[in-house]
Amino acid sequence: MKVSMLVHVPFFSSLLFDLMEVEIGKFPHIFGGLNPTAGTNGRKIWFDEDFLSQLTLPEAVFVLCHEIGHAMWLHMERGKKYMDLGFDAQPFQPRIYNMAADYVINDMLVKSGIGTMPKMGLLDAKYTNEMQVEDVYRDLLKHMPPPKVLTIGVSGKDGNEGDTIDVHIHADSNVNEAQIKRAVQTAIDTAKAMGKLPAALKRFADEFLKPQVSWQERLRYHVTRSISRDATTWTKPHRRRLVSQGIYMPSYTGFGAGDVAVFVDTSGSIGQQEINVFFSELDDILSTCNPTSVVLLGCDAAVNSVHYLSAGDNLKEQKIELGGGGGTSFRPPFEWVRSHGYRPAAAIYFTDMCGDFPEHEPEYPTIWCRTTKADPPWGEVIDVDINQQVRS
Repeated sequence: MKVSMLVHVPFFSSLLFDLMEVEIGKFPHIFGGLNPTAGTNGRKIWFDEDFLSQLTLPEAVFVLCHEIGHAMWLHMERGKKYMDLGFDAQPFQPRIYNMAADYVINDMLVKSGIGTMPKMGLLDAKYTNEMQVEDVYRDLLKHMPPPKVLTIGVSGKDGNEGDTIDVHIHADSNVNEAQIKRAVQTAIDTAKAMGKLPAALKRFADEFLKPQVSWQERLRYHVTRSISRDATTWTKPHRRRLVSQGIYMPSYTGFGAGDVAVFVDTSGSIGQQEINVFFSELDDILSTCNPTSVVLLGCDAAVNSVHYLSAGDNLKEQKIELGGGGGTSFRPPFEWVRSHGYRPAAAIYFTDMCGDFPEHEPEYPTIWCRTTKADPPWGEVIDVDINQQVRS
């Protein structure tokens, strides 16, 4: 199979030899007593020997490239974050996320002419490799496919992984995005040199080298991570403390809660297009991240307006005047929070980063959503695409 990979799909073989290992056999000790057809943790790929023996060579190549696709898109690392924090303020369902990932990967492989998809593979014309797995996941939660397409082969104890071509171990594989992109670029160069880079795969690879997770997804992740720190549960222990210290402590629920401060730059350098994008994403935070409350400050060189919002509020239905139009200083909103005794779980600052910063970092995390490349002295940074279509 490896020889066939080298000759026919050098793009994926380059990624395989650069990033991953393959083992063939029986692995119930790895998968909690299950006997999956195939599985991956993003660094290793496991093939059940009986399943592999039933595949044709083109099918085996397809499944192997399928597993490489999961690793390339960092699906296991992303799934681990959602396992820990929840997804859109709800419990995460790994089986459905696996299905969503399978749809995206299989569409890419079929369009690129890579091997032959086994008959049990998940494929739907409306779920393409141009979509983010998170968006497919949301759609599947609303409109699950009929049972007859969920035929793929793992005999799970509770059915959680019984509907997909493989199983995932949600973990950190210690491969970061920069390493993945370097490996993808090497794979492109290798395949080009051999004249084995189909047009569909080239388009995919070129697109892949752009950010794979939208700035909106990154913002939701950082907000959820910050505010969920205030929400704990005793129904399951904090694993790290239980294992390392023998102490039974509550873990974080990951399903929202916590207060959020939102600062919107209303200086003269910010136009209505930026404000519309900012408000659109604030609406999404209110509806999906489930904060306890939000205080919204319109700021230029001073705090010009204060608005109190709650989860579920719809900004499109409210007339919110932010004021402003002058110069920019990032000090006033942080000072307002301090002087009013407000204790947010996180602060979000929508801005073009053209202003002076406070001397000291606040005790709560700050997420800077910037429209330029200027760097803040502290906090998380998310690059905002103001040309992206505003959510309807």
